[in-house]
Amino acid sequence: MTIGELLREYRISQGKKQKDFTNNGAIISQSYYSKVEKNSHRITAISLIELLHYNNIPLWNFFSRLNQSDDVQHQQMENLHNIMISAYYSHDYKKLNNIRQLINETNLSKENKEEEQLLVDGWIESLKKNPKLFDMDLRNKIKDKIFSNPSFDKNTITLYCNFMIFYDFDSNKIIAKNIIQQYKDSKNIKIQVAILAIICNILAIAIENENYSGISFFMDAADKIPTRPELFFYKNNLFFFENLIRYKDLKEKKYLINCKKSIETLINLNMEEYGRKINNFLMNHIN
Repeated sequence: MTIGELLREYRISQGKKQKDFTNNGAIISQSYYSKVEKNSHRITAISLIELLHYNNIPLWNFFSRLNQSDDVQHQQMENLHNIMISAYYSHDYKKLNNIRQLINETNLSKENKEEEQLLVDGWIESLKKNPKLFDMDLRNKIKDKIFSNPSFDKNTITLYCNFMIFYDFDSNKIIAKNIIQQYKDSKNIKIQVAILAIICNILAIAIENENYSGISFFMDAADKIPTRPELFFYKNNLFFFENLIRYKDLKEKKYLINCKKSIETLINLNMEEYGRKINNFLMNHIN
């Protein structure tokens, strides 16, 4: 598939005319772009990347469809991310440090290896509880990476979700609200997963800070996303946090019972470790 053919496919899938896709010709003239789609003109790398960012098309997604070998690299990164997440939730510092060596052994590009190393460092940093041990340079580097793109795409949203702990609560509410407003009508499952995960984090942070100002916006946004099998884990977590908030406000036993039902669901689905983590969270916040 050529660049022109792939651009046309994305444009049509978004229901956009060439005028809309090119930001009214601000990125590239409509007449020139029309010839790019027909493969009679070439597009510069700068204009192509700007087009992709403007239309919220992930770069890796686009280029991997042009070059099949990139699919292998993307799968390697997915596998690494799964190992990182597993090690993080297990508080397994040794495994997280071992991932550094795994990254060096992959056939990823130098740039991708550096990005993966940054993720590992971020996961390790996020496990720190003592502010005296915080690496502020690293935290700021990750923040800069999150906001290096002109708009949030799936990868940026996921990165932000993983490292929300590096922001203060008010900043998180502003950033999360902007993301939700940008993707409120998205039917993309991965986007919906990321948004629900962000909302779960917002509610958890609100409980920890005992600051519930403005959280109704996030609870309403979560309710508007239909429950589907792929989203069940996040919907169950939302059920837990929402009921814990109501219990802390109203002190009605039914909400506490609902929290325990949510935990039982996790345990019954062989997520005992995560279930225990959520139960500890409950015990720490019901007094």
